[in-house]
Amino acid sequence: MLACGRTIIEDTVPSFTPPAFTSIDILPNNRVKINWYFDAYQEPLVKGFRIERSENNGSFQLLSDDITPNQRSIELAEPFRGGKVSFRLLSKTIKDTVASTVVSYFAPTVPTNAFCSAVSATLLQGVDKPNVYLSWQLEGNSANYAGNYIIQRSVSKAAFQTIGTTRNPFFLDTNTEVGVNYSYVVRLATNNCASNEVPITVTTQSVGLCPQNFKLSFLAGKDKKSVLLNWDAQLADFAKFYVFRKASESGVFENLTPTGIRTTVFEDKTELKAKTSYFYKITSQIESQPPTTCESPMLEIKNY
Repeated sequence: MLACGRTIIEDTVPSFTPPAFTSIDILPNNRVKINWYFDAYQEPLVKGFRIERSENNGSFQLLSDDITPNQRSIELAEPFRGGKVSFRLLSKTIKDTVASTVVSYFAPTVPTNAFCSAVSATLLQGVDKPNVYLSWQLEGNSANYAGNYIIQRSVSKAAFQTIGTTRNPFFLDTNTEVGVNYSYVVRLATNNCASNEVPITVTTQSVGLCPQNFKLSFLAGKDKKSVLLNWDAQLADFAKFYVFRKASESGVFENLTPTGIRTTVFEDKTELKAKTSYFYKITSQIESQPPTTCESPMLEIKNY
């Protein structure tokens, strides 16, 4: 008698190939972008990725454990230190198995004193009171390694306190009072190097970047008229002016200078319609953090 039987096949855990790195991109502002790919036939079995980091062949430390299955890159804040930096990427599967791959590169050794920045301060005209505009520069290519700048301020020679951070080499302190003495330093998030200390007293005598005494006039051309705009304002490398126009009081302003200009005179050479009123305004924008703008009153001119 033949015995009926069956063969039991174990549901074995499949072998997964690890994800493969395609590149490591060193980005500005002290960040690193890591890119990878994964075999398409294994994608239905992957439930996410985990990434870890090691310095100089040390133990790996977790950076992120919640990378989604369809993600193929990640940006990380990467402090640059001299030596070997390694990243380990692990794929998490529905069977709770893990496949990993490691990629390494050598971070450049940058002298600490290269990070020190030279800071200058300017008292700018604000909406209701003067503001302090800070700007600075780094030596050579050290800006590539700077990361976030930390702005610290001392009030009347008290201890320095952090008042903001920025990725730009400028900052506008709007939280100031007239008659108060301030001092500023800029520190770098990547190390403890501080800038020179900059003292400044807030007074009513400030640099005026807002458009003042705005005027319009016609310039007669050969076959058409153009409008000449001029206004009073301080010129600065960190400020631009923008000219806006509309053809009715209730209309929408059009920006005639989308990239901005660094002059207080502008000629609108657009052919103007007869018996039509045109409305203009000037806006100044200061490169700062937070962004700051101010604008002139709106003026009307009519082409008869």
